[in-house]
Amino acid sequence: MACGTVVGSSLEFGVSHDEASLVTQSVRVTNKKDKKEARDKCGIVIAVSYYNPTSEIEIEGLGSAANAVGAALSLAGTYLTLAGATFVDEVSLEKANEEYVKSSVKATSYGGISGS
Repeated sequence: MACGTVVGSSLEFGVSHDEASLVTQSVRVTNKKDKKEARDKCGIVIAVSYYNPTSEIEIEGLGSAANAVGAALSLAGTYLTLAGATFVDEVSLEKANEEYVKSSVKATSYGGISGS
């Protein structure tokens, strides 16, 4: 369930689920595919192939992330359709005076590996 009440519109507001053991502030999911173009003798694209679907995921939140690089990651919320199984690529931790501890987790979902 999204946070808050939106009046007069059916748009989603806020982050609906905490992710990666953090008090989640934002989640970004980007679906991608590699692209290969075929060109004729004049350099004009005559065919294009998209392959190797992946999803790049970035989670930012408050608290210390407990995820290990290389570990599988499951998302509680519904975002774009993920390519497949998701693995943690990077974990960052930030501490500052007069601030809450912040963490970010970056992960990749691979279309060729079945989801967990």
